[in-house]
Amino acid sequence: GAGVSTQVLYDEMGYTTIDALDWSGDAWDINVIQNGYCPSSVHFYELDDERFYKLWKTSHMDPYDVIVFNFAVNPSKALKFAKELLTKDHGLLLAPVNTQTDYWLKQTYVLLNAQGTILWSANDVGAWSVQFQPDVTQDTCQGIWCPPYNGFKKQ
Repeated sequence: GAGVSTQVLYDEMGYTTIDALDWSGDAWDINVIQNGYCPSSVHFYELDDERFYKLWKTSHMDPYDVIVFNFAVNPSKALKFAKELLTKDHGLLLAPVNTQTDYWLKQTYVLLNAQGTILWSANDVGAWSVQFQPDVTQDTCQGIWCPPYNGFKKQ
């Protein structure tokens, strides 16, 4: 939501057409709109991933070369997004995936292709275990990052 992965994709990796999304636009507004720069080829959607998925399907949007999740997801969601939203020949998805379904306290970083094959994974990054904030759209979401504490309203 703060535009960091968008900036990496744009500045460091050369992707120029980017759709960024977060259910809350607050961090994007502060870090990108007010205190940064947003190229016209970068579009921000103030939507959670499930609402964006519905928009993508109904609008017949193009598949993506790269998808990056910056919150923990269950394995089934990572596979769904990889298989349905990525370009078939070279699409990649990077996500912190729960080591067990609905277990939000430990993730494995995975890189998936459009067929859902794991191309790379890491349980730890340096001395740190991989742990991200939970997927707010899941009913099993726990902690301060989750409803009702964070203001997110499920559709």
